[in-house]
Amino acid sequence: MYKYLSTLTIFISAFLIFQIQPMLSKQLLPQFGGGASIWSASLVFYQVMLLIGYFYAHNMGRFHIKLQVVTHIVLVTCATLIVVTKFAAPNLTKWPPTLAVFVNLFIEIGPIFILLSATSVLLQRWYVQTASAQVPYHWYSISNLGSLLALMSYPLVYELLFSLEQQTTYWLFGLISYCLLLTLLVIFLLKKAPDISRAPIQTRHITVLKGKGQWLLLSALSSAMLVSTTHMISTNIPPMPLLWSLPLVIYLLTFSYTFANKANYQRHKWAYAFIFSAFAGLLMFYFGSLFNVLAQLIIYSLILFTACMICHGELRSKAPENEQFTIFYFYIALGGVLGSLFSTLIAPLLFVQIDEYLLTLAVIFSFVCYYQLKARTKTKQLKFTLATSSVAWLSCYCFLAVNFNQYNVATSRNFYGYLAVKDINTQSIKERRLIDGTTIHGSEPLNPNQQFEQSYYHQHTGVAKSLAILKQHSALNIGVIGLGAGVLARFADQQDSIHFFELNPAVVEMAKRYFSYLENSEAKLTVSLGDGRIALKNNANEVFDVLIIDAFTSDVIPAHLLTQEAMSLYWQRLNENGVLIVHISNNHIDLLPVLQAHSQHFNKAMLKFSYQGHNPSDIGSDWVVLTDNQAFLNRVSISDLSPIKRYPHSELAMWTDSKHSLLPLLKF
Repeated sequence: MYKYLSTLTIFISAFLIFQIQPMLSKQLLPQFGGGASIWSASLVFYQVMLLIGYFYAHNMGRFHIKLQVVTHIVLVTCATLIVVTKFAAPNLTKWPPTLAVFVNLFIEIGPIFILLSATSVLLQRWYVQTASAQVPYHWYSISNLGSLLALMSYPLVYELLFSLEQQTTYWLFGLISYCLLLTLLVIFLLKKAPDISRAPIQTRHITVLKGKGQWLLLSALSSAMLVSTTHMISTNIPPMPLLWSLPLVIYLLTFSYTFANKANYQRHKWAYAFIFSAFAGLLMFYFGSLFNVLAQLIIYSLILFTACMICHGELRSKAPENEQFTIFYFYIALGGVLGSLFSTLIAPLLFVQIDEYLLTLAVIFSFVCYYQLKARTKTKQLKFTLATSSVAWLSCYCFLAVNFNQYNVATSRNFYGYLAVKDINTQSIKERRLIDGTTIHGSEPLNPNQQFEQSYYHQHTGVAKSLAILKQHSALNIGVIGLGAGVLARFADQQDSIHFFELNPAVVEMAKRYFSYLENSEAKLTVSLGDGRIALKNNANEVFDVLIIDAFTSDVIPAHLLTQEAMSLYWQRLNENGVLIVHISNNHIDLLPVLQAHSQHFNKAMLKFSYQGHNPSDIGSDWVVLTDNQAFLNRVSISDLSPIKRYPHSELAMWTDSKHSLLPLLKF
């Protein structure tokens, strides 16, 4: 009975931990521009809390078990009351984004997260003390299974069916259930306490002894691989709980599989598998955007799976079978924090691209070679294969790195992503481009006499045609969410005014320094730094004739800019005959069901302009216009419009701040 109660409590605690992660991270998206870095910063927070929880569990072993269980149940009760009280987080918009995410999350769930994360280690310790048994490492596997179920059920069930308020209610119900189970377990242990003759395990001080350095490095490598893989996936595919969860599911699945049975990890077999993964990772780093969503997810998942299998398999093979198991868990958590910190905070300062992804692959490759060279078994063929493959991999990397970056003029990387200014000077293309991730966010011909055709913004595109029609009537006051290279400024005349809202300060700097659109524009220009939706909300006195939503990060439009609440705000900031123009060019997500739903809800006409170009080098674009300006609608030429696929009401996506999912809209 005690074993079943313990494993059920561990399972539920893990489920709660890993279901609250995507839930709270999604709540924070609108506050920080909807970028994927929210998840990376959140992941660091969760791993820091996990480390503190393991440290707490390790040091609790210094006391008698009766004091341990009483102290823990009291702390859990207090932390639960804090969560139920729901303290409001302060306004942290002027803080550094990563620090603001940390503070928000700690106020929301910090104390209870620490105590929930300590559950597995504490219950394993109590079992060892009361049953005089070996360390039940398979309980750690059960904990990871609970985490897996939570992560998979969130994007596939909870996010689709329930609003954020409903999700929070169900999570609180689960937390209360955990408290009840823990109370039953404590009662059981207190009744048994007089019969426990064993003294508490004498916990040694945490020092770096033989083997512990490898625990730390292997855990850090798998964690860095997890975060950098999430970054790579989110470069082209919209940041959402499904994409956050999938890499973490793989990470936990390998933990669960390797720790369920020590024999599950066969070193030489996974060495061969990793050779393939290392080359696949190199391919995806430079050419991943050429693959569709499904192909990217499959390939990135396989690479991460083999890398984590090696790291976690080696960890399990080196796990202690004595009282040092709490130190072992502590080092795993510490390594996880260090790996996440490196990928989230340090790597952006060192690299302008997500080079930590390839660096982590290279270090794991080195570990694979080291373990095989050290092996006593006769694996000459494998050793030769590893040696030649490592040389070939390094050669391929050098070749691709030189050729991929040969056009770079400037690069920048921060919390919101990485940017590059490239001068493409080939026989067919001669232009300067601003590239966010792998997506062009504006270009300028290197030759002033060159035609402006290879862009999202030339005269044949929807935004240019719409503005040309509107300018026939009167001067325009234009609002633009998303600056890019500032190309839209070229469509405003001397009598017009245009207000750009840009979240990423690096974009503003590059647009002003490396492109001439802002400097040469005759219009009255204003550039405001910050999230466009928040800025519009604060600028209640500013009313526009045209509002353009062109704020995609890499190939992604932040979802919080297309919810019902956001649309309602846009119509408040537009005049009576205002026109809303949305850029929906995207390789991986179909936004038409969202805009059709808003068109019906707000009773606005919807037009679609699509340009595919005449030459292979031309860049296609899709723009959607929402308005009830009848004069504008009458002037639009039917020949300029593209047919709109009309979705049935059941397939429309009415996004709100509390309930929206990108999963049904992905183009597989």
